Parts: sequence; structure tokens; C-alpha cells
Amino acid sequence: MKTVLKLTALCGCLILAGCSSSSSQHISALSDGASYNKARTLDNFNDYVQFLKRKAAGQGVSERTLNAQNNIRYIESAVRLDQKQAGNAARRKNQPPLPPNPNGATNYINKHLTQAKVNKAEDNYWDVRTQLQKASKAYGVQQEFILALWGMESSFGYYQGNYDVLSVLATLAFDGRREKLFSKEFINAMKMLDKGHLDRAKMLGSWAGAMGQTQFMPSSYLSYAADGDKDGRADIWTNEYDVFASIANYLHTVGWDNKLPWGVEVVLTQPMDLSLSGTEKGKARSLSSWQAQGVMLKNGTEMQKLNALSSAQLWLVRPDKNVGRAFLVSNNFRTILDWNRSNYYALSVGMFADRIKSATGL
Repeated sequence: MKTVLKLTALCGCLILAGCSSSSSQHISALSDGASYNKARTLDNFNDYVQFLKRKAAGQGVSERTLNAQNNIRYIESAVRLDQKQAGNAARRKNQPPLPPNPNGATNYINKHLTQAKVNKAEDNYWDVRTQLQKASKAYGVQQEFILALWGMESSFGYYQGNYDVLSVLATLAFDGRREKLFSKEFINAMKMLDKGHLDRAKMLGSWAGAMGQTQFMPSSYLSYAADGDKDGRADIWTNEYDVFASIANYLHTVGWDNKLPWGVEVVLTQPMDLSLSGTEKGKARSLSSWQAQGVMLKNGTEMQKLNALSSAQLWLVRPDKNVGRAFLVSNNFRTILDWNRSNYYALSVGMFADRIKSATGL
């Protein structure tokens, strides 16, 4: 029995020694432009992870952090979901263009902005208004917009994803369809760990690596995550002070103006060339200029919002081209587009914020 115990102890020491040796291995740095030239077969996945670690070392991530991050796995479901997304995009690209759908924006908004979601936002507001007010005051972003983005991104924190972020980012980079994007995000995730923002076990997110209640990618986390309660960490997974501060900091950083509404729905009383619409910088005009071309407020109950926009530069947005609804929007709308490049999404957030404001009396 003593001999067995000695052998067991010896094996345990050897295993620990092996782990120690592995955890302290030198990782030679690679430049950001380095390419992986081996076959993208599963037996090379671990080698590719080491390649990514070497690129991270080239950007200053410590060997200690890189060696500590093991058990980075190939996640087949992430590849399937990414391929499905790519397949849908390819089908749309290769098919003859569909005629504009006059109900496109309406259908999207009805699907993503339900009365149940508004009710849930109102219920949540009374529970988190202290955290919301703190973030709103600190960053100059109206509470209803913070709450709307929280609801749209993670259903008020309910849907965050439970994928290991390093694993899905390494997997999607290895797959190669968007290697530049996901390798960059993998390195930024390593930077998060290197700076001590959180423990690896807590770094969970969606199949594409979007994290927490804000659904930030690692690059967005490094740029915009904020420590709302001043406890030394920006916790976008469990801490609502930090969640709301991070949302508000993002909007503030990219140009939010809390004196402006996002926009209003309008009607065109005379034909207008579609090229005049869009949110490009050179297409902004004053309200009086748009009105002179026949752009009129659709809903008289929004006159107060229109008056608030009277001194701002405005853009005409026609999300369904020349067959659907039209909106005059401020730079705040363009700021929401910085978060998500879809006009439909930005309209939903703006309308959601309006309905939250009405429901809560903000």
C-alpha cells in the first residue's frame, strides 16, 4: 500500500511539474500582420491558438496571462451559427434584389418592440432607477435610452449567452471567414484578462463573443466599459451600476446630446429624390430646409419633439427606400447607428425609449 501511495504521489508530482512547465513556457511575440499558413484542420486548432497567443504577446499581453489561459476549445456550434448567418447574407446577395417592402420597418418594429417588452421595461425601471439616474447624470444620456438599449441587447440582462468567450473567438478566427475581426477580438479578450478586469470563468457571452448585459465585444469593453459604482471593476455581467454606466459612456463617447430627441416620423407631401435621404455627414439640413421641400410632421402629438429639433441639423431616413415610412432624425440617431448599423434597429431603440418615457413619466 505504501508503495502504491508513493507511486501515486510521484505521478501527482510529475503531473504538477508538467503543468508548471507548460504554464511557464516562453511565448515568442508575433507582429500583428503575421499570417497562419498551416491547414485549417482540427488537429491544428491548438497550434492556431498558440499562434493567436503569440500575436497577443506582440501587443503586450504578458506571458503569465497567456500561459494561464488553457482549455480553449473548438466550438462547432459557433461555426454553424456563423455559417448560417453568412449563408443568409449570401442568398440575399446572389438573388435578384427584392422590390422595397413598404412594411419592412413596421414589421421589424412590431416584432422587436412589443407591448410586453414595454411593460417589462416599466417594471424594471422602478427596481433600477437609482442605478439609471446615476449613469444618466454622470454621462448626460437620458434614462429611457439606457433602459431601451439594455432591453434590446439582453432583454434586461436575461439573455447574455454562456459560451466561453476565448473559445468561440479562437474558433471563429480559425474558421477564417472573418479571421481579422475575431483574431482582434481574441487578443482584446486576452488584454481584458491581463488587466485584471475579470476572471476567465466569468468571461461568458454569445456564440460570437458578445458579452454581458450590454453585449459588448472585447474591443467595445476596452473602449467603453465603465465602473459605475467605483468598486474598481467594470462588471457588465452582474452589476447594473456598471451596465448602465457602460451603455451611457458608449453613447456619450460617440457624440450623444441629451438635449435632443432621436427624431420624429414625417410624411413627404411632394416627390423627393431618394438620394437626399441617408445619414451621411453631407446630407444634414435644417428643419426649415426640409419643411421647404415638403417634409411635414406625421403625428401632431410629436410637435414638442419637433420643436426641440428646430435648431439641430437633421437627416431624412427612409428605411424602406421610396415606398415606406420616413423620419427626420438628429445626430443621436446616428449615434445609435454607431452601436448597430441597422436603421431598423435604431428606429426600434428610439421608439422604445419614447414609450418607456411615456410609461414611466420620465
